[in-house]
Amino acid sequence: MPKDGFSVITITEQVHDKAKQRYAQKVKSGQVDKNKSFSRYINDLIMEVIEADESFALQAPFMQKIGLQDNSIMIKDNKIGRIVEVQVHGKDLICMHDERKDCAHVGYAYAIPEVYRLMAERRGTK
Repeated sequence: MPKDGFSVITITEQVHDKAKQRYAQKVKSGQVDKNKSFSRYINDLIMEVIEADESFALQAPFMQKIGLQDNSIMIKDNKIGRIVEVQVHGKDLICMHDERKDCAHVGYAYAIPEVYRLMAERRGTK
């Protein structure tokens, strides 16, 4: 039985092992306080994802991901009524519509989890 105010969840051993490994790496590098328990680390990680999802949902009526292709993220911007391309250039994202690295389209693209995988793949090939 969990303590009052706590719940138990079940995850696969593969996810547990990967999370435990990541936790150990972050503790070793000093990114996570060595006094923070693994359970607390997972709790904080889940809250970060929930908060990011809530933030992402605020933009959802205005923008939506259409897809990813090669080094491009296609975003439908319902405010301007068009599809906008955001490209990966090295370690940066650049909006082809606004010709900027810091517009709302780039911010939206950074909130898409697959974008980080795409950026990592692009870095690995260069």
